[in-house]
Amino acid sequence: MRVTPKAKKASVGGLHDGALKVSVHMVPEDGKANKAVIASLAKWLRVSKGRVAIVAGETSRLKTIVVEFKSQDEMNAADAKLRNELL
Repeated sequence: MRVTPKAKKASVGGLHDGALKVSVHMVPEDGKANKAVIASLAKWLRVSKGRVAIVAGETSRLKTIVVEFKSQDEMNAADAKLRNELL
C-alpha cells in the first residue's frame, strides 16, 4: 500500500502506482502514522486492529501488510471490497 501521512483527509481507497492508497492525519514520527494506518485499514476492512500488521516498510511510504481473518466469509468480503476499490 502507499501511505500519505499528514493528509488533510484520512481515507482508504484508490490506487497509486498499483498500490492501495491510505491517507492518515498523523505525522510519521514515533510510529504514529503506522498506528493510524493500521487503525484506518482495520476499520475499512471491518476487522480488529490486532489482526492487521505492517510486515515491511515501517519507515517507508510503501508498506506491506498482513491481515488475519477469522473465517473464509470474512476474507471473501474483504477481497470483494479490495477488488471493487482497485478495479
